[in-house]
Amino acid sequence: MHRRALLLAPLATPALAQGGWAPSRPIRLIVPFPAGGSPDLLARLMAPHAQAALGQPVAVENRTGAGAAVGSSIVAREAPDGHTILVAVISSLTAPFMMNPPPYDPVRDFRPLSMLAVTPTVLVTRPGFPAQSVQDWHRVVQANPGRFTFASGGVGNPAHLAGELYRAMTGAEITHVPFRGSAPSLTELQAGRVDFTILDLPSAQALIAQRALPALAVGTAERIPAFPELPTVSESVVPGFEAYSWVMWWAPAGTPDAVAARLTEVAAHAIAQPDVQARAAGAGFLLRGSDEAAARAHVQAEAAKWGRIIRERNIMFES
Repeated sequence: MHRRALLLAPLATPALAQGGWAPSRPIRLIVPFPAGGSPDLLARLMAPHAQAALGQPVAVENRTGAGAAVGSSIVAREAPDGHTILVAVISSLTAPFMMNPPPYDPVRDFRPLSMLAVTPTVLVTRPGFPAQSVQDWHRVVQANPGRFTFASGGVGNPAHLAGELYRAMTGAEITHVPFRGSAPSLTELQAGRVDFTILDLPSAQALIAQRALPALAVGTAERIPAFPELPTVSESVVPGFEAYSWVMWWAPAGTPDAVAARLTEVAAHAIAQPDVQARAAGAGFLLRGSDEAAARAHVQAEAAKWGRIIRERNIMFES
């Protein structure tokens, strides 16, 4: 219920209370991916509004590496005083499950403050793939074990995990082909050298709109406003299938209640601003504010789900 509530909850503009905890120095928003990506965009849209609300400079820092583990590890080790916040993505949760030893525990070492946004995924095929609908795609894949390949931006990438979830739920025999990032995987898909992928909408949105790549379905539980004609995988062929990315604010574990409450309030205020809503929607985000309890429940559910898939499929980062 918490997971469904995060996807369905309307984004209301909160009344920002005065008082409570106030920072004593600048705030750092740590983004564990390079500048220019989707999480970075959302962080930079939110930063001016958070700065105005908190009365201190809010700086975005990109600390990349190890599938989000480097930046996430930095925040896990910081003092729990509210001055360092992780702009957490799904890879912040899944990366340590694929590392031995794990550099941090994504559930135990953080305090989730608020869901900020869902990044939908979309199933796209190469041009000329022998299916015109998600039902036909599913039927063809099931009827031809070992014939088809699915692309991702690398081992452990969300597109890889989405393909593994489909494989685990259906028994499909498909071959994973990892690339160094989403862009080369889409290039190879366009060229017809791989058969399909299930990746985040912002990466493929322009190619879908230009009809350069066929889009058959989305990986969220509900259809999305950007492409309302696309069915969900769950409603069409695999009931219960959900694979999507998300962005949250996480603070180090041990952050005091008053600090967490204030930061959760500020996050909700920032994503409710008209400029943030407009730019984020254009980038393919579904903005979804939440309270701390719902954010924590979502993290725990995602950890159980993806941890199981990673263990069962024996997915480990390549050294």
